[in-house]
Amino acid sequence: MFSRRGAAVLGLALFAIFGAGACGAADPVANQPSGAERVATFEGGEVTQSEVQDAVNTYAQQTGAGEIEPGSPQYELAVQQVMPTLVQTEIASAYARENGIEVTDEEVDGEVETIKTELASQAEAAGQDVSPDEALNQALEQAGLTEEELRKEIRRTLPIQKVQERITGDIEATDEEVETYYDENAEDLFTTPEQRCARHILYGPDQEQQAEEAMQRLEDGADFAEIAREDSQDPGSAEQGGDLGCIGRGETVPNFEEALFDAEEGETVGPVETQFGFHIIRLEEIRGEETQPLDEVRPQIRDQLTTEQQGEAFTEWLREQEEQRNVRYLPGYDPNVPAEETTADPGAPSE
Repeated sequence: MFSRRGAAVLGLALFAIFGAGACGAADPVANQPSGAERVATFEGGEVTQSEVQDAVNTYAQQTGAGEIEPGSPQYELAVQQVMPTLVQTEIASAYARENGIEVTDEEVDGEVETIKTELASQAEAAGQDVSPDEALNQALEQAGLTEEELRKEIRRTLPIQKVQERITGDIEATDEEVETYYDENAEDLFTTPEQRCARHILYGPDQEQQAEEAMQRLEDGADFAEIAREDSQDPGSAEQGGDLGCIGRGETVPNFEEALFDAEEGETVGPVETQFGFHIIRLEEIRGEETQPLDEVRPQIRDQLTTEQQGEAFTEWLREQEEQRNVRYLPGYDPNVPAEETTADPGAPSE
């Protein structure tokens, strides 16, 4: 899994929808060159129409909405969705500028290396054998970005991460909060239900006789794994001697599950008919229900709760900043005012 910071930077960098922030505190205007007009302003910064358009385009791509034409009801809805994040991002950027929060070349290099490592780990978990550089190149290609563009986005978005760390870095979940979360969620989140670890040999729907003969051979002392490798029609387990790993209830077809959970540990049963054919099943091990102890999952819970609390605190800080910085919108861009309630005068900013 990504680290909290690595995941945030990767998400912001690869899928950024925001344009570069700008200083200034003028009122919103609609008489500048196309794309440059300020549709929202606040003390220390602004959002331009071109930034909104970029965000709407990305929103359309992510939601599968296709091309969204300006002036359409879909466009108005998209604007309502993207404006809060655009404004809050620009506010965080303005705070970073005002407080000398900057990013060094070494920090950008470090974030790129972190992204490479984490992408390579994800690829490995998915069964892909790629180097960190290859993993990054694949991700960039999918995102339609170059590495230079990625570095530019990191340089622009990393200060926002630093702002959040400065504002919320002292917040951490307490022991009591961790223990309460564990008590309330132990059964659902930290308990592994009873499982059966098994092997099987699969014969086709027209191979019942072969399955019965194999069962007899096993009763006479033949090696289960050897027969599985030779005969099984299941390509996923045949080479592993029929090994299926450990299975819980609801994870396989009903007839197979019934036979497996009725068997005794070490017992071989079958042939069992399913829609896939005829199975011979050996129950290797019964694993009872097991709940991870609190001490084992305490760091995981604390990290999750801390991340949530810091996120909530940062969101609240941004809301306060919006009020303090007197955010003003052109009609049609205020996310707090439905589009149909805006005036026809594009030069009348909303408060």
